[in-house]
Amino acid sequence: MAAIGKIRQHYGILVVIIGLALLAFVLGDLFKSTNRRRQNDVAVVNGEKISYQDYANRVDQNMQNQKRMYGQLTNDQSFSIRQQTLDQMIREIIMEKEYKALGIAVSTEELTDQFLGEKPNQYVAQSFIGKDGKFDREMLQSYINNFDNFDPETQAAWINFENAIAEDRLNTKYESLLKHGFYMPKKLADRYNDNKNLKRTAEVYAVRYVSIPDSTVVVTEQDNKKYYETYKNKYPTDAMRGIDYVIFEVKPSAADREDAKKFVSDVKEGLAETSNVANYVAYNSDAPYDSTWRKASELPVELEAAVAENNVGFVFGPYEDNGAFNVARIMGKENRNDTLWAQVAVVAHEITASTATDQAVFAEVNKFVTENKTAEQFNAAVEAQGLNKRTYQSIRKNTNRISGINNPREIVRWSFNDDTKIGDISNVFELENMYVVAVLTKIVPEGLAPYEDIIERYATTIKKIKKGEILAEKAKAYGTDYQKMIDDLGGEKTTVENITMEGRGYGSFGVEEKIGGTTLGMKEGVYSAPIEGGNAMAIVKVTGTTPAGKTDYDAIHREYVSKFNNAILNGSPYSALLDKAKVKNNGILFF
Repeated sequence: MAAIGKIRQHYGILVVIIGLALLAFVLGDLFKSTNRRRQNDVAVVNGEKISYQDYANRVDQNMQNQKRMYGQLTNDQSFSIRQQTLDQMIREIIMEKEYKALGIAVSTEELTDQFLGEKPNQYVAQSFIGKDGKFDREMLQSYINNFDNFDPETQAAWINFENAIAEDRLNTKYESLLKHGFYMPKKLADRYNDNKNLKRTAEVYAVRYVSIPDSTVVVTEQDNKKYYETYKNKYPTDAMRGIDYVIFEVKPSAADREDAKKFVSDVKEGLAETSNVANYVAYNSDAPYDSTWRKASELPVELEAAVAENNVGFVFGPYEDNGAFNVARIMGKENRNDTLWAQVAVVAHEITASTATDQAVFAEVNKFVTENKTAEQFNAAVEAQGLNKRTYQSIRKNTNRISGINNPREIVRWSFNDDTKIGDISNVFELENMYVVAVLTKIVPEGLAPYEDIIERYATTIKKIKKGEILAEKAKAYGTDYQKMIDDLGGEKTTVENITMEGRGYGSFGVEEKIGGTTLGMKEGVYSAPIEGGNAMAIVKVTGTTPAGKTDYDAIHREYVSKFNNAILNGSPYSALLDKAKVKNNGILFF
C-alpha cells in the first residue's frame, strides 16, 4: 500500500504546481452573523455561483488530504488554506471557460494514457516506484485492478489523484498552446536591439535638488492636487480599513500563580510515593510523561542542581519553568564520559488566568465600552486611564494578523461590515487571552488610493518636483550661458556616457528616466530645454552616438522566448484573465 502514500504525496505536489486546492479548512462558526445567514454564495464568478455547500464539500476533502500529509495546522496556516481554497475554486471557473473557448480537453483515452501509456505523467511515475527505484507499471496496473477492494477513503484519494492528473494535463496543453503563439517581428527585434545597444554620450549641465534646502521650498495644495491628478492611476488600491484599538490582556493574577504553585505542592508527596509514575503524571500534569534521558545541563538550572545533589527517587520543587510550576522526581541518573545524564518525571501545572481573573478583566472592558460610545469618548478614556492605544491603518479583507492580535478575523469582518461607519466603536471582541475594543478611523474603497494617502506617502517626491520647477524657471533667465547658470545655482558640468534605453541609470545622478529619455530622443549637437528630472534639473547636449549594430535576430528571439515562457509559468495569463473577470468574493463572510 506504499503507492497510496505516494499518490497522496504527489497529489499534494500537484496542488502547488497547478494550483489545486489540496488545502485544509477549519470549520468554525460560519453563520454567526446575520449577513452570513443571508448570504449563501461564497463567491460569484462571471455570473457563476460558488455555493457554500460546494465550498464546504471541497473543503472537507482538502482537510482530509492535508491532515494525511501535514497533521494539525496553526491558525495562520488554516486561514491561508481557507483563502487559497476559495482562490482555486475561482480559478477553476475562469480556466474552465478559457479551456472550453480554446477547445482544450482531456479525453478518457488521453487520461488513461497519462497512467498506462508509454510515457506516463511524471507524478504517476513517481507514485509507483519498484524496488529498483524505477517506475513499476505492474504495480500501477495491480492497484487499478484492485480499486473496488479498497476502502472508501483510499478510493476517494485515487479519484482526487486522477482529477489532479487531468487538470495537470489541461494546464500543460494550455501552456503549450500559449508558448507556440509567440512571434517576434523583425522590426520589433530591431527596436529591442536599439534599446539595448544604442548608446549615447552627453554633455550635462545639472543642478541637484539636494542643493536646495527643503525648508526653503513651499509646497502648496495646488501642487499636491496637480501631482495626485497626474499620477493617481499609478496607485490602485484594494479596499482598506483603519482602526484604533485597545487590548485588554487576560494575565494570571498573583492569586492564580499561588494556586498553580499550591497544586504542584499538593501532588508532590503523591509523586514521591506512587509506584506508577507514568500514570500519576498523566493524570495530574498539563504536560505528558516524558521518560527521555537528558544531559543534566539541559534541565532547568534549579533542577540540574537538585539532580546533581540528590539520589534517585528524590522529588524536587515547586520550581517555575516555561510558564508553569513543576515538581520533578528523579527516575534515574548516571555518568557518561564524565557527563551527568538524568531521567526525570515532571508534573507541570500551567500558570493561567482563572475564571475570576477573566471575569474581572471582562468587567473592566465592558465598563469601558458602555461608557464610551464615540471616538472622542474612546480617545479621552484611553488617555485618562493610561491605556495603550494602537493603530492599524491597512486592514484588507484578507488580513489575518494585526499587531498584538494573532487571529483578528472578527475584527476584520466588523471593520468591513456595511453598517460600520467611521467613528463607530465596536462591541467587545473576545479573543485568545485578551479582549479588544476598536474604533473605525478610515474607509478606503477599492480603486484609486485616497488623495491624503498619496500626498503623505510621496511628499518628498512632490517637493523634488517643486524644486525642479523652481530651478527650470531660474535656468531660463540665463539663456545659453549654462556655465554661469551652474556657477550661480551651485550646479555642475559633467559628461555622462553609455546612456541606453534599457539602462535607467544616468551616470552619478542615479535613476533619471526623464533626462535619459530626452537624451536618447535628441539630435546631436543641440542643447535641450531645462529638464526637470527625478533628482536634478539638467540641460543636456548629445555629443556622441554609438550605433546598436546589426540585429542578432536569433539571440533576441531566444531571449524574449525565455521571458515569454517564464511569464506563462509564473501565471501571467491567469492574472490577466482574473483582472478581466467579474468576481464578487464574499469570502470575508465565511472565514
